[in-house]
Amino acid sequence: MKLEAFVLAILFSVLPSVASAQEQPNMKFGKPTQEELQMTAYAAEPDAEAVVLCRLTDVTYTVQTISYLVDYHEKVRLKVLKPGGARFAKVAVHYQKNMTVGNNIMGLRSSFMTIPMDAKSGSSAFMEQDGSMSDGVFGTDGDESVEGIKATAFNLEGGKVKKTSLKKSDIKTTKLDDQNYVVEFTVPDVRVGTVIEFEYKIHSQLFWQLRDWYAQCEIPVVYAKLDMNIPNYLIFNIEDHGIQRLTYTCTVGTLQYKVESDPLTNPMYVNTNHYVYEGRDLKGLAKDDYVWNLQDYCAGITAELKEYRLRGMNQMDFAKTWEQVDEMILGSDDLGNHLNDHSPLADELKEAGAIADLRERVAAVYRLVTSRVKWNGKYELSPAPTTETLQKGEGSNADINLLLIQSLHDAGLTAAPVVLRTRDLGQLPYNFPSLLKLSTFIVGVIMPSGGNIYLDASGKDGWLNTLPEVLLVEKARMVLKNRQSQWVNLQKVSKRETSTVVDARLSADGTLSGTQTTLYRGLSALHYRQQAGHSGDFSPEVKAEEPFSGRGDVSDDAIRILHLGTLPLAVNPFTADSRPMPVEFPSLSAEKVVVNITLPEGYTLAETPQPTVASTPDKGVSGRYAVSQTGQKVQVVYQFNVSKVMHPQQSYDSLRGIYDLFSKCLRQPLVVKKK
Repeated sequence: MKLEAFVLAILFSVLPSVASAQEQPNMKFGKPTQEELQMTAYAAEPDAEAVVLCRLTDVTYTVQTISYLVDYHEKVRLKVLKPGGARFAKVAVHYQKNMTVGNNIMGLRSSFMTIPMDAKSGSSAFMEQDGSMSDGVFGTDGDESVEGIKATAFNLEGGKVKKTSLKKSDIKTTKLDDQNYVVEFTVPDVRVGTVIEFEYKIHSQLFWQLRDWYAQCEIPVVYAKLDMNIPNYLIFNIEDHGIQRLTYTCTVGTLQYKVESDPLTNPMYVNTNHYVYEGRDLKGLAKDDYVWNLQDYCAGITAELKEYRLRGMNQMDFAKTWEQVDEMILGSDDLGNHLNDHSPLADELKEAGAIADLRERVAAVYRLVTSRVKWNGKYELSPAPTTETLQKGEGSNADINLLLIQSLHDAGLTAAPVVLRTRDLGQLPYNFPSLLKLSTFIVGVIMPSGGNIYLDASGKDGWLNTLPEVLLVEKARMVLKNRQSQWVNLQKVSKRETSTVVDARLSADGTLSGTQTTLYRGLSALHYRQQAGHSGDFSPEVKAEEPFSGRGDVSDDAIRILHLGTLPLAVNPFTADSRPMPVEFPSLSAEKVVVNITLPEGYTLAETPQPTVASTPDKGVSGRYAVSQTGQKVQVVYQFNVSKVMHPQQSYDSLRGIYDLFSKCLRQPLVVKKK
């Protein structure tokens, strides 16, 4: 759950930014300045549709007898500069309810702990003689609510300020599922020139979760401030990130509270860690086809609980190390405690278990499981009981993957969950362990001869080690029992491979005709099967043959073939002069096209282009283009390889250059003429 718990139109769950170039931002809400009302453009980014003038986020805690409450108070002022900016009048505030504390994965992600053990005594700090105190500390359910919603549009009309306020009847609450809800409203009377202000408070019992906060978003932000006053009983790992960085201070503060059991006593005080993060003149980061999640590069913070204690008790550690996260996963009631259970398909696995070739055995088990249970399109972390999944005949990737792990074990193979955060949700924190950020798990099969095989229920149209691109993260963790868990780079596992051969004959009238044969492997095979309607064909490759035809332009005694139809990369996707973010390719790739053309009698190449071979300095992208003639046959060979998924923005010029080079090669016509 993120601190910026609302989405403005297509904005990625972050408060929009407003434009203004004030040295001292106007922090007084309810009365925009004349400069803000009369603003027509934001000088730093003249094309911006809107700009966030000021965003203030205050995070405050309330101390209870054996628990805490936390409030997130948001205030935002933005300016609409162009017609498209009116979409930022739509606000969506996401919150959670019924977050049950338990020892399954979802409960661990909600409570972030099982009943913890006191590091000094070895006994549970939340255990009394008559039972557990954990329900009193964390509650059986944790709820959030959205309160105090206010929104106003300010417009200049005839030199006077017209204020239009949001009506309560225009606020809509929607239940997304059993735990996730959204409050939506649209600020009224918004047009070019409008100054929008809105505020709300999220009141949360989930004090052990500190929401992520992003100061930067799609439109520029003049000023953003996060002010957090956290009791020093709660110690969080906090990581700030972004291409543009925030400034921050951390000082010792105090928080006053009363003892609930004796309200007549004098107020008491607890020391706090007082954090203040500020961002100024932050650039807008627009949606990008070569970035999976913009928030990875937005200025902001992410946090997770590190230590916790109640008054009068010893400090307890929670997920200070990845080894502790491993233990929590392996001890969870829904996943870890069922990894070694027998599969409900055990009787049907005897044939697969007898296959001598271990890779074929893995494939046979996978085919059996995915033939019995259909993936429902959802990536999840917490699996249902496998008997229930089998009975339903469908489930999330987590549901099916647990069944797959059990089935692989029953077939005499060693398998383990590999936990990760899908690429569309952003990267895992760099500087601290995180259970909260994990979103799903895949299956890792450990082979006796060395090396691992990776599988997921969503990849049934592929093959071994063929994972959909959304799962190809650089940082995934194979969680192992009774041995050291290990980090794996899934970006090196799956690859898109395509090899095409065209055999064609050219006629004197410019007609090209022949056959095209393409071999798809890896992710290319997966996507081809999905597009061709061959779903469920789990095998290493697909071979496709089809007629090939084309036509050249005939002029005098020459024939100009402008394109050969099969050659890709006719347009360079990287056209901007500079780039603020890295380039993230979907996957590794290797593409090869060979075009064999038989010329009509009496014709020859007018000119043979010089061969082109090039690569980026780090060899992350490379290519080759060559044209040759032997007798009446002309051969065009094109190869292009992406050997690195992630390319830093410092490499953008060389990346853009190699794409430009080969796109020009493929756009130049092939000219043949009479001898």
